[in-house]
Amino acid sequence: MATLAERSAAETDTTGIRGTARGGLVNLVGAAVAGVGGLAITWLVAVVLSPEQAGAFFAATSVFLVAAAVARLGTPTGLVYWVARLRQTGREAAIGSVLRGALIPAVVVSAAAAVALAASAPLFASADLVRLLALFLPASVALEALLAATRGYRLMGPSVIIDKLGRTLAQLGSLAAVALTGSASAAAVTAAWALPYLPAAVAAGWFLYRRRSADPPPDPGFPDRVGARAFWGFTAPRAVAGVAQIGLQRVDIVLVAALAGLGPAAVYTVATRFVIIGQLVSGAVGQAVQPRAAAAMAAGEPVSAGRLYQESTAWIVALTWPFYLTVALAVDWYLRLFGGAYDGAGAREVVWILVPAMMASAACGVVDSMLAMAGKTSWQLIDVLISLSVNVALNLALIPSLGVVGAAIAWSAAIVVNNLIPLAQLWRTYGLHPFGGSARRALVACGIAFGALPAAAGLVGPPWTLAALAAAGAAWTAVLLRFRRRI
Repeated sequence: MATLAERSAAETDTTGIRGTARGGLVNLVGAAVAGVGGLAITWLVAVVLSPEQAGAFFAATSVFLVAAAVARLGTPTGLVYWVARLRQTGREAAIGSVLRGALIPAVVVSAAAAVALAASAPLFASADLVRLLALFLPASVALEALLAATRGYRLMGPSVIIDKLGRTLAQLGSLAAVALTGSASAAAVTAAWALPYLPAAVAAGWFLYRRRSADPPPDPGFPDRVGARAFWGFTAPRAVAGVAQIGLQRVDIVLVAALAGLGPAAVYTVATRFVIIGQLVSGAVGQAVQPRAAAAMAAGEPVSAGRLYQESTAWIVALTWPFYLTVALAVDWYLRLFGGAYDGAGAREVVWILVPAMMASAACGVVDSMLAMAGKTSWQLIDVLISLSVNVALNLALIPSLGVVGAAIAWSAAIVVNNLIPLAQLWRTYGLHPFGGSARRALVACGIAFGALPAAAGLVGPPWTLAALAAAGAAWTAVLLRFRRRI
């Protein structure tokens, strides 16, 4: 018979899972809009611009995102970790010192990075676009940091409303307006994509200010603060890791543009854009898990953190594996959405190479977030640097001979390495792994419903694959809705 303490711990654990699920659900709604919006943005760019112009846009925005990752200094992860930890330990009065210690350096560095990016623009094939994007770099950095602080308070709404919904829809609307003019240029498209960062950053600052006003004021006689050494001791490794992670996602586009040309870079970007759906789903769940995982680890409750990890992995698999398998089996229909210029030239092979890697990543769950919230940001840094090294080395070796297919092989290898190494570390050190009962059932069910059965149906004829995928999608949706409370 369970003791009172055991029942209390179980109730607390269940409450944490449900709270994470609610936060994750809010984020998933935003991720769905951001994912579809991201695909729509890619489609608009591919339709409005020539492949060479589209390649210049994709390369320039990739450079911008890497520069923003550098300028953020790892502050988003640091803010989530410290704000959640201080609230868990009843030290709300010290949150102000964390915000000042994070935001002021990020603002200064982002301004310097914008100047440096503009000055180095001639190094890139799309110099004018890079120079234009540099103007919006500080707003992008501020947006990420401010929203991360609100997530430390376990507030998922601001990130969803401002970033996933507001910024994405504003970008889509701006690009659509440019497209309707009938004379869109790469510069106009780039400006329309970047402009929404400005109002989004202002809105994020307002939300954080409103929440901060509810915190207790610091005691002048006994000030509580987190020192710069403690904050940056945790955050500094994450700063480098954040740059390496965005490099994993974007450096291949820049290398394809440099080694194979802007046209192939556009083809590669279009073929790989399905990946953002899975990344947004994993990110949405990860944002909900991070503050609760940090609190659980701070309280010495790795079992609770483990349950969060396993249940969240089941959610990620249930939502991403059907999509990945559908894209793989219906690859021709997927590529035709972007026009004839993007159907071929290795695009189909790029999709088939990346799908298994992304499925493996989904099966590992939010492994990166779990390692960070356990305080092991130095391990995380080493892991992601190894993965980035694999990515760059294979890109340089394979792109000259294999083109976009070589880039896909390189990225897939890096994705697998970037998940398996931290998974081994978590499993060995804390006994944490993602393969709980719910995750195993999701893996098997999705593999059969969206993989084996539609593939078998395709032996009769391609239309039967689409019919089987549609039937599986309808049945899977019904199952998720039927058991939504248990999930």
